[in-house]
Amino acid sequence: MIKVVIPASGVGARFGAEVPKQFCELDGVPILKHTIEKFDSLDMVDEIVVAVPPGYRQAVIDYGFAKVSHVIEGGASRAHSVYLALQTLTPFMSMGMGTVLIHDGVRPFVSDDIVRAVAAAVEKHGAAVACVPVTDTIKQADENGKIEATPDRSKLWSAQTPQGFTYDIILKSYQQAEKDGMLGLATDDSTLVERMGLPVFVVPSDSENLKITTPHDMVIANAVADRPHLQPALRKVTIYTDGACSGNPGPGGYGVVMICGEGRKELSGGEPQTTNNRMEIMGVIAGLEALKQPCQVDLYSDSRYVVDAIEKGWVTRWQQNNWMRNKKEAALNVDLWERMLPLLDIHNVVFHWVKGHAGQTENERCDVLARQAIAN
Repeated sequence: MIKVVIPASGVGARFGAEVPKQFCELDGVPILKHTIEKFDSLDMVDEIVVAVPPGYRQAVIDYGFAKVSHVIEGGASRAHSVYLALQTLTPFMSMGMGTVLIHDGVRPFVSDDIVRAVAAAVEKHGAAVACVPVTDTIKQADENGKIEATPDRSKLWSAQTPQGFTYDIILKSYQQAEKDGMLGLATDDSTLVERMGLPVFVVPSDSENLKITTPHDMVIANAVADRPHLQPALRKVTIYTDGACSGNPGPGGYGVVMICGEGRKELSGGEPQTTNNRMEIMGVIAGLEALKQPCQVDLYSDSRYVVDAIEKGWVTRWQQNNWMRNKKEAALNVDLWERMLPLLDIHNVVFHWVKGHAGQTENERCDVLARQAIAN
């Protein structure tokens, strides 16, 4: 598995905003939250450490990302912040060979493919950096502005992030830089590895993995954010739900099984006086409310009432008709439908009907959870 360090402790003086640029909103969400979400949604990542300016720890903790293990106050420079973050990983990587990816907090558009490519290059070489080819002709000048050389641009690359390393390589490089008094001068991580005489390899990236540093960058970022194919892919989650009632009405319970990648979570709850339909709806609500970010959800229920009400548009019509099923009959369970509908706006949910008590493993497990809730 992979650890990710996100340095985001700068004050953003060049940006000129009232808050550090990483907390300015892009498409209605703080830039840093976009960046963290990108890595939190990747199955290959199991831990994230974020370094922030003083006074912003709680704001990032409140984002609620499951894989963020530490939110720390950064140091005097970017390199100092990364070094502090690396030290929080020490107890978890005692063997020294785990992969660490270091990624700027204000690069929210990095693609999954680039992250995977850098991680794969680290596994092969030990150190790798996402880069784009330099397209402009570069001039090297002296202190008076006189051109001294024109480097061959075919060999020049502009460094981006993520920059990836085995833990032992990057930690030793930072330790040596601190010993030599070089941390304050380092503008990227690979420089410190290079000064150790260790090889670092280029991984081709793209220009859309931009770093938001100036107001002009923000204009470009907003344009990129409006392009649907570049928006971060939603995390895929499968949810199974079931409800049960003893007496109908009577004591009732619901059960939920949530699966995301290799992760699994079970939920249950109940009410002393309720109906089977209400518990079926509550199972769906409980599962969706447990999601901490927008997700692509395949939701399985053995309730025709719930699945048809959504998939056939019944609930939408009832809502449009002031919660009347027809001219004479009021819709039932309005309080729960009103609680569910906003969740369906947040998440992209596809409902599936599954036959109950037919041996489907997760559906049967939900039934067990629901009945345990009744007993409790």
